[in-house]
Amino acid sequence: SLPSCLPSLLFLLLQLTSSSAGQFRVIGPGHPIRALVGDEVELPCRISPGKNATGMEVGWYRPPFSRVVHLYRNGKDQDEEQAPEYRGRTQLLKETIGEGKVTLRIRNVRFSDEGGFTCFFRDHSYQEEAAMELKVEDPFYWITPGVLVLIAVLPVLLLQITVGLVFLCLQRRLRGKLWAEIENLHRTFGKFWQPPRSAWCFTRLLSPGDIRTPGSRLVFSLSCSFFECHRLHLGLVR
Repeated sequence: SLPSCLPSLLFLLLQLTSSSAGQFRVIGPGHPIRALVGDEVELPCRISPGKNATGMEVGWYRPPFSRVVHLYRNGKDQDEEQAPEYRGRTQLLKETIGEGKVTLRIRNVRFSDEGGFTCFFRDHSYQEEAAMELKVEDPFYWITPGVLVLIAVLPVLLLQITVGLVFLCLQRRLRGKLWAEIENLHRTFGKFWQPPRSAWCFTRLLSPGDIRTPGSRLVFSLSCSFFECHRLHLGLVR
């Protein structure tokens, strides 16, 4: 009869109301999260509609073997249940857990951290979860074999260019000094003769009246290149 079924109907209604009130969705980032090796990364996760999750069990694990990355239960972190590779590297940011929002921070990111993570919220017997993906990149990804070759060759090229510029500068300076000396000798001894660019020579023939030995000529010659000068030769020619 209806009176005998009324307690059962009331109990069922309370169960449905309680179950409906406890339902929520877990929302993670809608795109892959990127991080560099050695940096920190944050994995956000929240429930919708927002509600106080302080009394819930919150955690992250990695499929397919459900390795525990971080676990929060009974109001505190359960570090002893973490997988060894994440022990001491994670932190649960709980500033907004009263709104149903939490963030997992992973320090010293490794290449092995790349891949899927699952965030879950459990309220008594009701649990929902959301998947997310972490992409780990090398900070030196731009160093390709071609770049390595360039890095090795560039210093040598710069050194060669520097040595060449110094060589040209010294050559020009020495060339100017040689020309100055030759012009000075030209003004001192007389006629100047310019040979091909590889060398300069001049000869001054003095008349018999210019020297004390009658019937003789004094022959003076100088041969120069860019970086050396031969000795000065003076001789008497009969």
